[in-house]
Amino acid sequence: MFKNYGFQNEYDFVELFNNKYLYELDDNSQTFLKELFGDVIDGNEKIKSWKNKMVQKTDIFIKYKNHIKNISLKCGNSNSMHGESIDDFKRYLEQLKIPYNTIEKYVSYHYGYARNGDGNIDFSKSLSSEEYKKIYQKEIDIFNKSINKTRIIVDMIDRFIVRGRNSDYDIDALVCGRINDYVWIMKYDLYDLILSKRSLEYTSPHIACITIGPKMRNLNRDSKNAKDRYIVCLRWNFIKEDIINYKNSLKG
Repeated sequence: MFKNYGFQNEYDFVELFNNKYLYELDDNSQTFLKELFGDVIDGNEKIKSWKNKMVQKTDIFIKYKNHIKNISLKCGNSNSMHGESIDDFKRYLEQLKIPYNTIEKYVSYHYGYARNGDGNIDFSKSLSSEEYKKIYQKEIDIFNKSINKTRIIVDMIDRFIVRGRNSDYDIDALVCGRINDYVWIMKYDLYDLILSKRSLEYTSPHIACITIGPKMRNLNRDSKNAKDRYIVCLRWNFIKEDIINYKNSLKG
């Protein structure tokens, strides 16, 4: 359902911009394109837009004259920013020089591993995220402290939001909302926004304002999407609100 809605949103934005002159667009869209293209856009030629056929961070392209911009689209105020297998995520953390014991603290949270009196994993029982936090919050805190460092956050922003794993190009802007009500933030401001929200107060594994966890815990092993248990999902809650507040802070 959400996925289909996301695809529809991409086509809606393509239709909004494609084959339009700047003056034919609503005020919000004109402001967006002026910030996106700068002095290049003057309204003398039609804008072109099309959907990216590759599964990348860029969802649509917007072209004016010979200038092409890469745009990432998010539908609402709480969004999945990235997903990958837990094995790939573990290898990535290793590349970042995160200690093995610290990585395993995330893995235990991801699967909801409970431990018996000897400290060994009890594979017969899985904990919900809230149950796990009540018992093992200190271990989550150790993981969070290890990854919430500037160099790691910036690297993760590149991997999870700006460039991804299968592209040589960065997005130019992140747009959040629907065509009749959307906000945006340029790539160079994304880093500042996320770094400004670096906090160790979250109870979940996270980098700054982006939480890390399983796509689905499937505690009862009865889901039709059982494979989601092995997917690490990066979520940004209140993304639209964060963008608005950040941009308002710049005005002050």
